[in-house]
Amino acid sequence: MTQPDYVPVAAGSRLRETDELSTPQRWVPDRPAELGAMRGSAVEQGKFLGTPGPDSGYALKLARIAIDKLELSHDEHREDVIAVIAAVAIKRASLYSRAPVIHDVNFALRLFGYLGDDIPEELKAYRRSLMRGAAHDYFQLRQIIETVPVSTLEIKEAGIDALHWREQFN
Repeated sequence: MTQPDYVPVAAGSRLRETDELSTPQRWVPDRPAELGAMRGSAVEQGKFLGTPGPDSGYALKLARIAIDKLELSHDEHREDVIAVIAAVAIKRASLYSRAPVIHDVNFALRLFGYLGDDIPEELKAYRRSLMRGAAHDYFQLRQIIETVPVSTLEIKEAGIDALHWREQFN
């Protein structure tokens, strides 16, 4: 209900005129941090640059949950294995422009021989030497990821067991 005209109103209590907001313009991703797909420039690709994807940090959580269910050997460090498994899962998920899911983590675990029954001793020795210190060295982690070709990452999880373990890596 409005105030009647005959009631005195203090100067600070008077209603002010409102500003009309204009209709927003079409949004264009032109900020400096944008990946550039809309501006015509391609996303930089190359060695050690990685592949951007949404919600990549979720792979770390999934990898930690999955590693807790595994029994690592005495010379394998939990954080190194988590870093490598999460990084491979992130790379696989980003190929499909989606966030990592548990299947990507399981794929990475199967790739390095953490899931399965008959794991060759050669693969166990290879992964131990490959992963040692990976959680603390970004470039080592990137080199490990580069050893897994895109053609391997595109295989379904069940198809990994059919390959010889040396065929899975560069």
